[in-house]
Amino acid sequence: MLNVNSSRKGSMLVWTMLSITVLLGAITVGLTVLQTTNNVLTSQMQYFGQAPAMAKAGLLDTLSWFRRQISQPITNFNPQQNFFAVPPVNDTDDPAIGIVRELEVVQSENIWGRYEVSRSIVSDISAQRGLGSTGAVWYIESRGLLFLKADPAQSYNVWPNRVLTEIKLATEIRRVSIVPPALAGLCAGRPSQTVIGNNCRIDGGSQIAVVYPPLTGTPNINGGAVVSGTLGATSAVNPYSDSTESVFGMTETELRSIADYYVTQVDQLPNPIPDYKIVFFDGNATFNSTHNLRGTGIFYITGTLTMAANSGSSYNGVIYCKGYYHQLAPSIISGVVITKGQVNIESTGDISEIDYDAGILNQIQTYTGQYRLGKGVYEVK
Repeated sequence: MLNVNSSRKGSMLVWTMLSITVLLGAITVGLTVLQTTNNVLTSQMQYFGQAPAMAKAGLLDTLSWFRRQISQPITNFNPQQNFFAVPPVNDTDDPAIGIVRELEVVQSENIWGRYEVSRSIVSDISAQRGLGSTGAVWYIESRGLLFLKADPAQSYNVWPNRVLTEIKLATEIRRVSIVPPALAGLCAGRPSQTVIGNNCRIDGGSQIAVVYPPLTGTPNINGGAVVSGTLGATSAVNPYSDSTESVFGMTETELRSIADYYVTQVDQLPNPIPDYKIVFFDGNATFNSTHNLRGTGIFYITGTLTMAANSGSSYNGVIYCKGYYHQLAPSIISGVVITKGQVNIESTGDISEIDYDAGILNQIQTYTGQYRLGKGVYEVK
């Protein structure tokens, strides 16, 4: 006679074994999916971190394009490719789009990077920034992406190739203008508080030595000083515009954001300052024989600027001083000095000198005034 209990036990055992098999299979599949998902997420995180670098490379490549164009400022964003030109022109891999480059990122996995800076998006926004001239400020946007290049014969976004991750970054680039209130060695915003002492020289060259706003008094020139220029020693100029916006074509905040050096202490500056740099000094500065003021470029200071006795300071370019300007001997500034506050140029034997130099100013405009990143880089959705 058939044992019913044994039959039931056998069936239960079969079902139990089957359930365990199914469960183990599900666990295996789940672990496989989990591992695959983890690998995908790991790859995506790895590539996502590299996509911004590609986009930033596009921004920098575009900045380089603007800087190396012979005719300045730029009024038309028009990158080209012409290998038959002399010399060859290779601004981009695809001039129809704009500036485009592709490069291999992970050779073993056929992972490539690409950035695109579209000519249809790059735009002159000088008018939006309140500037009358064109080509002074540009908006640039770069699309950076990582893609799998499974088939080199196909475009980056045509199967079996596929985009892994992408990001868009944008910024503004702008030129620095240099428009002194007038062509002169010293532009003194407060002439009645301007003193030029014995053994001091202000040479205007082919222009004027000292200029100042009308109806604000006249500079105090000691009998032992030499103040001269082909167009005159001193003169009131109307209109006289010495604001940061008028001189540099941007606000003080904007100038600070593009400066090569933002400092609050003299010892934070290299000595000498590298050529064609913009220094934004926030506060008061005293240069002496240990750390004198030497360099070529633009020196902007919000407070008092003192070149102490025996400092041996020698600076070429533009000095813009909002506070008290105090220059002692021996020292020489070639270019232009623009002051908003009290001025005292003095000497006790050696020479304190300011020379207007159009050639130096032209060099500063050419090299220091080149296009620069005008604000922080930010993501575009």
